[in-house]
Amino acid sequence: MQLGAPADKMKIPPTLMEDMVTGFAILAADGQDSGIAGHLTARVEESEYLLGHRYGLAFGEVGEDAVCLTDFSLAEAKTGIVSPSLAFHVAMYKARPDIGAIVHSHPEKVIALGATGAKFEPVFQSALMLWNDVHHYDGYDGIVEGEKEGAKFAQKLGNAKILLLKNHGLIAVGKSVQHAVCASVIFHQNCRIQLDSMKAGKVSGFDNKKIKADALQSAYEFLNRESVIQMRWRQLARGARH
Repeated sequence: MQLGAPADKMKIPPTLMEDMVTGFAILAADGQDSGIAGHLTARVEESEYLLGHRYGLAFGEVGEDAVCLTDFSLAEAKTGIVSPSLAFHVAMYKARPDIGAIVHSHPEKVIALGATGAKFEPVFQSALMLWNDVHHYDGYDGIVEGEKEGAKFAQKLGNAKILLLKNHGLIAVGKSVQHAVCASVIFHQNCRIQLDSMKAGKVSGFDNKKIKADALQSAYEFLNRESVIQMRWRQLARGARH
């Protein structure tokens, strides 16, 4: 792990480091590798420090030695160690103290769905973990290298888990790396299924008018149980190792 000078003595929880490396492997295995773009970050406990990865590496190239520590000033971005685009992560961490990790990736099927102008619609049961938790950002502000632009993302995301960036990709947030990565994977899967459904004809998902809201809420709560998230995380981690 590379350390920024202000944080040389900070102790990183071993489980957080392990989750970061596993998270990158899961995202790569899921087809969310973004080349030199894309990020996975985690706030170090409740501090103003975060873990990211060395700028210029793809998700599938990240091991423990490529995980970097920086504070919210992103001094390490000025020296090219981490991406300057982590500025929008900082803005989101500041806006949402409940966020412990953020995924930003550019899966082709996510971009394709956004490019159609269609809105995300849960079309399979597991995607109900994101029921009413996906917002859309249809603007474009250029390459994001400052907190000002990041604040726009944070405002549009609100209290949701996913922000679909039109013609760009996704942002997934969660209280932990496990939560953010699992949300990103399920969102990506739903986008693939939704696009296939659109090719076949009219999409018929979980229509609130036909299905009682309490049934959808019950599924949402079940799928977001910590035990279920952990089970899903372990399965994804096993798959990424093969």
